[in-house]
Amino acid sequence: MTATRTQMIAALLGFTVGTVPFIYLGCPIFQGKPKVAHFQMVSDKIKAKLATWKGSLLSIMGRVQLVKSIIHGMLVYSFHVYMWPKRLLRMLDTWLKNFIWSGDVMTRKVCTVSWNYLSRPWAEGGLDLKPTRLINYSLIFKLAWNLLTTNSQWAALLKQRFFSNGKPADHYFKSSVWACIKIHIGAVISNSLWIVGTGENISIWNDNWLGIPIVDLFDIDPYFHAGFKGRLSEVIVDGGWNLPSNLLVNEVTSRFPTIPRVPLPDTLVWSHSTDGKISSKNALAFLTPPHPTLPWADLIWTGCIPPSHSFTFWRWMHRKMPTDENLRTRGCILVSLYCFCLHTVETSDHLFLRCTFAMDLWAWLGGKLNCVIDYASALSLLSCIPTRCSSQVTDLFIVAVIHTVHTIWLSRNFI
Repeated sequence: MTATRTQMIAALLGFTVGTVPFIYLGCPIFQGKPKVAHFQMVSDKIKAKLATWKGSLLSIMGRVQLVKSIIHGMLVYSFHVYMWPKRLLRMLDTWLKNFIWSGDVMTRKVCTVSWNYLSRPWAEGGLDLKPTRLINYSLIFKLAWNLLTTNSQWAALLKQRFFSNGKPADHYFKSSVWACIKIHIGAVISNSLWIVGTGENISIWNDNWLGIPIVDLFDIDPYFHAGFKGRLSEVIVDGGWNLPSNLLVNEVTSRFPTIPRVPLPDTLVWSHSTDGKISSKNALAFLTPPHPTLPWADLIWTGCIPPSHSFTFWRWMHRKMPTDENLRTRGCILVSLYCFCLHTVETSDHLFLRCTFAMDLWAWLGGKLNCVIDYASALSLLSCIPTRCSSQVTDLFIVAVIHTVHTIWLSRNFI
């Protein structure tokens, strides 16, 4: 059923549009807090899409690319407007994890890298595969920023409905959109700063135009914040400050910004970006705790190496190769004997570094590259890259190491 424009606006503002959700441009229109039933149609389409793909015929990195480019694209439109229920987002992530590792939505595979590692950026040792929850939260966070900073019709409507004295109202509204925005709007406001222009849009007491709101600077009880009114334009006279005497203290005067000579509009800027705006990437970085970057992570993902080969090295670095050693930790009971040397149990380090087959390969490769390859550990293999060389030479050394690791793994699987 298609919603009319009037019904869509009424639903956004929390007015009654009926008990059955409407569909507008593929996005449901309903009243009240979002529930699983409102998005069941979208999630069913995603599950059907994943089930129709021949995932088992693709490499893992091919399945990762499909999820990023198609599945996430199917969700973005709805994620821009509504915050989905956590239970449904967890279900979506489970389907995506199963598809990536096994090629089938309903099949769970062992020996997988933790979802927490997969969701990290490339430089932090992940596959930059964001959980649907974080994508949803970051887009709603950006929506809250757009509400505060734009003067479009939808923003004016929502401010008229849900704001009081220029601030978000505290009482409950039965609105499907505001229920999502109000969760993040406090964080957006507390991490933003007003650049003073005319002062017409800035509250003297409650807005952050000094680096900290004056009510917080003087430690005023939040219960009384609504009683402190007055716009900053009231104390700007002839391009100078004309503040009341009770504000002329060092804590305030030392923070005074410069008033522009030419009247300019007040501008709200985001404190954690260089351009003062929030993009989806900025919002995602703010909501995600940072992890240390790994020196090898950026090296292995280059355009001259097939992603499936880089993935083998990446998985080895995370100690998650499906060798006999790791299969035992997963509860698989088996007799282990390494297939090349027939002298010891199969471990990842023995497979790629300690076996005579692997050592002969590394010695041969070092002769071809005219260097000594240190194969004491996985990380030390990359130390053979010359410190001062062109990017083409660096790529050549990385390609040689990554392909050799992948060749050892293929040889092991063919025997």
